[in-house]
Amino acid sequence: MKRILAIGKIVLSLLLLGAAVFSFESSTSQVEAASAKAKVITKIYKGKKFLKYPQVSGGVSKSAQAKINKVLYSHIKQSYKGYTDLKKSMEEFQSDPICKQYPSSCSYEYNVSYKVQYNMSGKLSIRISDYQFSGGAHGNSAVTVYNFNLKSGKQYKLTDVVKTKAKLQKVYNYTYNYMAKRPNLFFVEELKDNLKINSKTQFYFTSGGIILVFQEYEVGPYSSGTPTVKIPSQVYK
Repeated sequence: MKRILAIGKIVLSLLLLGAAVFSFESSTSQVEAASAKAKVITKIYKGKKFLKYPQVSGGVSKSAQAKINKVLYSHIKQSYKGYTDLKKSMEEFQSDPICKQYPSSCSYEYNVSYKVQYNMSGKLSIRISDYQFSGGAHGNSAVTVYNFNLKSGKQYKLTDVVKTKAKLQKVYNYTYNYMAKRPNLFFVEELKDNLKINSKTQFYFTSGGIILVFQEYEVGPYSSGTPTVKIPSQVYK
């Protein structure tokens, strides 16, 4: 009988040890997942210091890195085309006599900048801004946000995060109500026609949810820039 009890205690001890090891490994993997992040560096395209773009140089697998960098490189190539098109059209225009009379109306500028908005928990969000000025009162910016899965290199669309029509409607309602309460920032009377929430909506990850990004004039005046609205995760989970 004593021998059976002793064997039972050994078995119980082994089971408890196994559970402890499993718990430790599980918590460790969770911590590693939460801390997973990419190393992002700045590159300059074709020696043009105003054409800066991001590239991932570590912290992810080679295959994921290649996929992410291909997307980001494709963006700067399009930006360069935008710059060369602007340069060509403005140089043709600069022969006009008005340029001698009003030089500022014939000046131009193109600039690309980026910001890492989120880089943890196996996700990477990078916001790229293309700014263009071609005379006049002010220039204009176009914002593109890229969201990546750091394990696979896959891009996220909004509908990969907000997965059903019902949840998209909840996000729409939340955004609409947020904007409607801030008439100094948004075109409240035009929201029903202009506010769209779908797979093409720009967003980036943030702690506790996502942040929607809108273009200049899309939902508000120029003074509002490219406005954002934070959507808590409980709205769409």
